[in-house]
Amino acid sequence: MDDLHTSDELRLLADSVAAFTRQESNLARMRAWRGQRPGYDRELWRRMAGMGWAGILVPEKFGGAGLGFAHMRIVAQGLARVLAPEPLIATAVLAARAMVHGTNEALQQAQLPALAAGERMVALAWQDGPEPPGSDARATVALADGEGFVVSGTKRYVVPADGVDAYIIAARTREDPLLLWVPADSAGLRTEAQLRSDGTYCQTLDLDGVRVPAAHVLASGDAAQAALARAIDEANALVAAELLAGMERALAIALDYLQTRVQFGRAIGSFQALQHRAVDLWMQKELAIGAVDDAMRALETAHDARQRALAVSRAKSRCADAALLITRESIKLHGAIGYADECDVGQYLQRALVLSAWLGNGANHRRRYARLADALPRITRSTPHATPESPPDTDWNALCDEAFRHEVRSFFEAYYPSELRYLQRRARWSETRDWALLMSKKGWIAPAWPREHGGMGLTPAKFIIFVEEQERWGIARAPDMGILMLGPVLIRFGTEAQKRAYLFKIIACEHVWCQGYSEPNAGSDLASLKTSAVADGDDYVINGSKIWTSGALDADHMFMLARTDASAKRQEGISFFVLDLKTPGIRMRPIRNLSGQEEFCQEFFDDVRIPKENLVGELNKGWTVAKALLGFERLNNGSPRRVQYPLLKLASIARARGVWEDAEFQSKYTQLRLDAADLASAYQRFAEVVRQGGTPGPESSFLKVWSGETLQRLAQLSVETAGEDGAIRGVLDFDDDAVDILGSFYHLFGATTASGTNDIQRNIIAKRVLALPS
Repeated sequence: MDDLHTSDELRLLADSVAAFTRQESNLARMRAWRGQRPGYDRELWRRMAGMGWAGILVPEKFGGAGLGFAHMRIVAQGLARVLAPEPLIATAVLAARAMVHGTNEALQQAQLPALAAGERMVALAWQDGPEPPGSDARATVALADGEGFVVSGTKRYVVPADGVDAYIIAARTREDPLLLWVPADSAGLRTEAQLRSDGTYCQTLDLDGVRVPAAHVLASGDAAQAALARAIDEANALVAAELLAGMERALAIALDYLQTRVQFGRAIGSFQALQHRAVDLWMQKELAIGAVDDAMRALETAHDARQRALAVSRAKSRCADAALLITRESIKLHGAIGYADECDVGQYLQRALVLSAWLGNGANHRRRYARLADALPRITRSTPHATPESPPDTDWNALCDEAFRHEVRSFFEAYYPSELRYLQRRARWSETRDWALLMSKKGWIAPAWPREHGGMGLTPAKFIIFVEEQERWGIARAPDMGILMLGPVLIRFGTEAQKRAYLFKIIACEHVWCQGYSEPNAGSDLASLKTSAVADGDDYVINGSKIWTSGALDADHMFMLARTDASAKRQEGISFFVLDLKTPGIRMRPIRNLSGQEEFCQEFFDDVRIPKENLVGELNKGWTVAKALLGFERLNNGSPRRVQYPLLKLASIARARGVWEDAEFQSKYTQLRLDAADLASAYQRFAEVVRQGGTPGPESSFLKVWSGETLQRLAQLSVETAGEDGAIRGVLDFDDDAVDILGSFYHLFGATTASGTNDIQRNIIAKRVLALPS
């Protein structure tokens, strides 16, 4: 099925689920079922099954719809928004997929059609106790007895608790794991229900000599272990999706309250402290979206069980923690009313408590991720370059990821100057010019630009591989504002003459650009800038000053904002210009940073005359261009490449200090790895907007915030792990790996202040994304 038809099908399904929940399921119905056995409406469940929902993940040959996880995600999230108590994931995913992955086709043919039709309620019983995913049910024993087995043991946290017609039991012989089909009325099977925080039930099963015929063995040995593990992963990914839907709804309720609740004569959402709290919750939700998206893709495409498990555990960890945080804080944002049962927002916390604990909580999945993930490699040269380089007209996006990564890695390792690896300062043009010219000649200097303008035209996924390999090999960031910022702006807003005049020279490294935005009294508040550009014949005359200009000492050109209508209000009357820094009337003053580098400059413009064709975009409409450029800049500052180096070096420090295996260190380190991975997922969503010709909106500010604050946490953990060496300047040796700890620490300040401080970014999100009042 092609993407267009799939999208149409998913939209129709989403509309169907929304219509169903409006008519049949709401929070009043959820409240009516709380604490009532069986805890859900069996008749409504049959109607849901009649709409095909219970059989979405059941193959057609077994009576199901044979659809995908994207379809089940839509149903699961739609029901989660109204806290429907019906056990969709427990039965239609966890139990159904355990059967689908089994090897007993006769049993599958006999039972799966009834499950898909809602005529049979089935539960998977796999936990002997509060074990994390991956446990092998050693305490439930199946002893061979004639043509079958006798099973004894206890199963915990089984869902649903009532109305179950049969169980799939995970057990073990002395040698092998088993998955067994056990009817609910089997002799020796007893159940006890337990009330959960959201008013639904789970149950404990006691199996005392339950006889299971050989025909009811769903799978055995490695096949049973694989079927169980895969079903749990698939269910966990959809539980993460349910948690995401719940946190989205809770946050929406809280935002509505912030906009309407008035105290001291103002809506409480106008208070900056509450705005920033709301923004932090929103950022957690945004990170969860990317993690869930990746988990869903892994379920559909990952051929390796380890890769699937890593993606699922990352999603469950993020969503479990984010849902608990968002629902808990949403209650607090309501004040006292939030703690009242009659307030809807508290009900989402109750569900989050259940779902975050079920099938492994956030801590369980972080530990699992740490076990499954390869330790980050030491930064050594890989297998020598042995394959010929692809021709310049290669369609890089058509290569598989592994082949593309290999080619990029081989080129970097073969040609990048070793003395420039892992600079913990901004590289100077004199140092990186030869490398930039080589990349230009190869056609790789602008990986994200369209091919027609000299770029590689990489998709976001391929671009991330490219920058991961840059960071892995420690390739310094050259003065690249022309490539990262000005180029995309000219492609969108420039005239054909401007594109001809500047784009090629950017690609060819003939022009080195810097950005003239900030002023002494107009940093993050660019709308208050004072630098003027006054029309005079065929020219504009510029007067004023710019400051905190990164890389200006190496630049020969600048793109800048200047006020062209002094009578206009703030954002109005501002225009966007490009200019040659050799133009008479420009003076520069270098500014030294904390690490001792002259990274910034202040520029003074005294009657600087530039031609009118240097205006980019419309006169007095520079704010539109500026917002687009800031979107590109924040996208770049939120790139996942920025956190790869500190992660690699932190691993080296920890190994050298003997704390790599320490539980406290691993807990912090794994959380940072997950933060970096979730950043990469979020980045891809925004990078795709740019690839399709769009401009990142104010939402992209969160990438810059999260990247900078993740860098800050990484740098602080590096200083802590290094002990007394954490206060020593310069490059230090840690088991043959060179690390500049303080260089990285000082470098993080730019990450939190460039493109507007992180607090300003939170203000932007609060106003322009969350629509909180002023």
